Amino acid sequence: MASEADPRDDVIGRHGGSSATASDPLLGKVLAMRYRIVEKVAKGGMATVYVAHDMRLDRIVAVKVMHQDLDEEGNFAERFVREGRSAAKLSHPNVVAVYDQDEDEGIAFLAMEYIEGHTLRDTIASQAPLGAAKALAYIEPILSAMTAAHAIGIVHRDIKPENVLITTGAASISQRVKVADFGLARVMNNNSNDATTGNLVGTVSYLAPELVTESRSGPRTDVYAAGVVLYELLTGRKPHSGPSPVEVAYKHVHEDVPPPSKAAPGIPRYVDALVARATARDPELRPADAGVLLRMVNRVMATLSAGIFDDPDLTADLALPRA
Repeated sequence: MASEADPRDDVIGRHGGSSATASDPLLGKVLAMRYRIVEKVAKGGMATVYVAHDMRLDRIVAVKVMHQDLDEEGNFAERFVREGRSAAKLSHPNVVAVYDQDEDEGIAFLAMEYIEGHTLRDTIASQAPLGAAKALAYIEPILSAMTAAHAIGIVHRDIKPENVLITTGAASISQRVKVADFGLARVMNNNSNDATTGNLVGTVSYLAPELVTESRSGPRTDVYAAGVVLYELLTGRKPHSGPSPVEVAYKHVHEDVPPPSKAAPGIPRYVDALVARATARDPELRPADAGVLLRMVNRVMATLSAGIFDDPDLTADLALPRA
């Protein structure tokens, strides 16, 4: 069972919670005769992220180094290679770019776009509940990135606020959002089933029910996670809580995500309906992929921009089919 991750796990860029470790043997080392390791940024369950100087192109990059001790325990190296190949296929302004993949004396690593900023988790902690318009402004570029991934057969499988970076300097929210860490992504196959791994991959608060019960992932599992992130932006809290990851996962299987308006009064009914549709426990009732959900979000954003608080037709269109 997956457990809650450290909010700093596998973050690319300086985000206020990490510090360099002087004893780290990689500090100062040059990987592949090209990347000089400058500073440790964050450590996750599978890899450690460093700031590095790309001496060939004279630029700052993020270098993600796989934990060497994990490679002896399974197919971690294979997964890490797959991360680089999958992520490198994506070219989108809301996706953290992967520049290079290599190995140096048994050290497998990725060179990636360096992002100066913070995570969406930091935004939620300091600003949530954000209100409907601002929450949707954050979810829209996340869905745009996921749409590009789904279009070429890539499922992220770990959408959560910790894996969404907010850059500094850009004028609009849509230009500042970058989805990171495709380390758990898998190229989709028809009827993709990951049960053979024996593990649930992802953070438990964002796991779709079918991932818990069948270890089955696809575009709709990303849609579910995005719906949970939207709920959290709207309310400042996660929809399900419990004393253990197992209990939280159980609730995702057996309990609906509550309407966000219950926790944050003043949210329009059609936004409640949007969240309910994205987080339907039956995957067949969710939008088929991020592109479909993105179109729904754009329609809701247009309605909000027009100053329409109550739109029965839109609410009915978004509502889950009832038996």
